[in-house]
Amino acid sequence: MYVPCQPKPLKIYLGRIPKGYKGTLATLRYITDLIKKGAKDFCIRQKAIDIFIQCGIRPKDYGGEVHALFEWVRRNIRYTRDIYRVELLHSARRILELKAGDCDDMTILLGAMLMSTGHPVRLVVVGFRPEKPHAYSHIYPEVNIRDRWIPIDATVRYPMGWAPPAIWKRICEIPQEGVKCSTRTC
Repeated sequence: MYVPCQPKPLKIYLGRIPKGYKGTLATLRYITDLIKKGAKDFCIRQKAIDIFIQCGIRPKDYGGEVHALFEWVRRNIRYTRDIYRVELLHSARRILELKAGDCDDMTILLGAMLMSTGHPVRLVVVGFRPEKPHAYSHIYPEVNIRDRWIPIDATVRYPMGWAPPAIWKRICEIPQEGVKCSTRTC
């Protein structure tokens, strides 16, 4: 018998994030931790399974599962910027409650839902300003389907597989501990 998830008491962490590249890495560590915690949250897994059932996704249709979760987040989580000059990171469950968030929030929710249902995920942070080397301003997940990494940016109205035309790009694996990143100039 299915029992609906009960709200968890809110835990709020306030802290300072360093500026520049060190700040990017610190933020990525928080995001990967939130994805890994969300992937182990039964309510997140149950929501993902409910989406598969509602969409009629057949068992072992892994591409269908990814597409269903991607479209659900795109259609049901409103893109909303953070508080002015404050970086907010929400848990996957909190994003479901709010039904809103920015690119890092959508990445956390989509990444947690995918990982909770067995899909490998990594993160991509990108920058668009040639005069600011490695200044990253956007994040989205990539998912591995049949040994191919596919971008899934739920903040835009483009299909799976589309990636923003960035100048700077950093790909970050989500290992058991921490975060492991590599840099690419596009």
